[in-house]
Amino acid sequence: MKSRSFILFMVLILLSSNIFAAISNTEKDFIKGSLSDKISIIKNLDKKNFVPVLLKGLDFSIENAGVLENDTQLTELATACVRVLPSEPEEINNIAPANQRNISEKIMAIFKLFKDSSLRTAVMEKLEYYAGNDKELTVNFLNDYLSNAFKSKLDESKVHEGAIVTLGRIGNDESLSIIYNIWGSKIWPSYQKTTDEALVALSQDSFANVIRIMSASSIEDSAHYFSLFYKSEKISEIFLCQVAENALLIAINNVENLSAKKGAEKAFVSFLIESHAILTEHKWSHAAPVINNAVLLAKKAYDSGTMKEKDFVQIIESSVKIPSPNLAQSLTDMLSECNGKVEKASHGESEMPAKSVVLALISSLGELGDKTAFDTLLYVTYLSYPLDVIDEAKKSLAALNW
Repeated sequence: MKSRSFILFMVLILLSSNIFAAISNTEKDFIKGSLSDKISIIKNLDKKNFVPVLLKGLDFSIENAGVLENDTQLTELATACVRVLPSEPEEINNIAPANQRNISEKIMAIFKLFKDSSLRTAVMEKLEYYAGNDKELTVNFLNDYLSNAFKSKLDESKVHEGAIVTLGRIGNDESLSIIYNIWGSKIWPSYQKTTDEALVALSQDSFANVIRIMSASSIEDSAHYFSLFYKSEKISEIFLCQVAENALLIAINNVENLSAKKGAEKAFVSFLIESHAILTEHKWSHAAPVINNAVLLAKKAYDSGTMKEKDFVQIIESSVKIPSPNLAQSLTDMLSECNGKVEKASHGESEMPAKSVVLALISSLGELGDKTAFDTLLYVTYLSYPLDVIDEAKKSLAALNW
């Protein structure tokens, strides 16, 4: 019995000695050291075995933040702990997943406890790397911070920019809505480019939410939003066509609500041109009915002076790439209107229609080949159009399908 007790006693002694042996000299020095010593130790940590000491540094900063509020040395220690964290994937992979999550939770706690901008910026730079496979905790933290900063109308800060950048990489649907609101408000103009990039990155994998946002936005905001996709090299052709089709349909259904401001009309026309170009360039056949309505809207914009002649001509000519049963009739009606103007012009009652528009209508009707246009094209040859216009009408007449 005594022998058993002795063996058990020796085992406990050995175990306890191993536990103490596991604590490195660096950890002991950190525990004993002053704040200055602690800062120096953290800054000079060996990257191979730094985690135990780092965790102690983070814990010390958290535990004493309330006592040593605004203390510059404690802030420096917390900052050193965050900055010493590696950002290279190879080095991060050497940290156990449980410790990565532990580090992530601790630096988020430090962010909340310390108001120093430099420290908070450092946290923003590291958060993404320690989010692990389950990024929900980090994303929710960033969403809350950025949403509150936006609602509170806080001044521009590198911290805000860091949150925007990180959410652009790992954010969710809520992040998309938050950043869209920030983007639309232009509350932090110095970071507008950063916000643009984050918005595009979050949008490209969230088609349904993009359409939801556009449905709830003004036509001018939707136009500017779509323009980001149109100019981006990161957006796929399929996504761009899907958004163009649906956004154009939304705009057509809500065009009557377009504000009277010149800027709003200009934004809408720009959107009309861009979305039409995307759909026709890629021959997105699903959008044929929408394209016909877009041509009719383009005609109104051209007549009101908000669309340039060359843009209207381009829309007419490219529309035939996605023909619909109604397109030939729409273009025929427009050519008929031009014929009426020529008739009146011969009596001094009207100006001649733009030659480039007439030629675009005639050649497009010939390309469509719909016999609906026969009478109107034939009438062109009887009017006082220039000879090249009449010749083009004859060519189109010969191209009609019978």
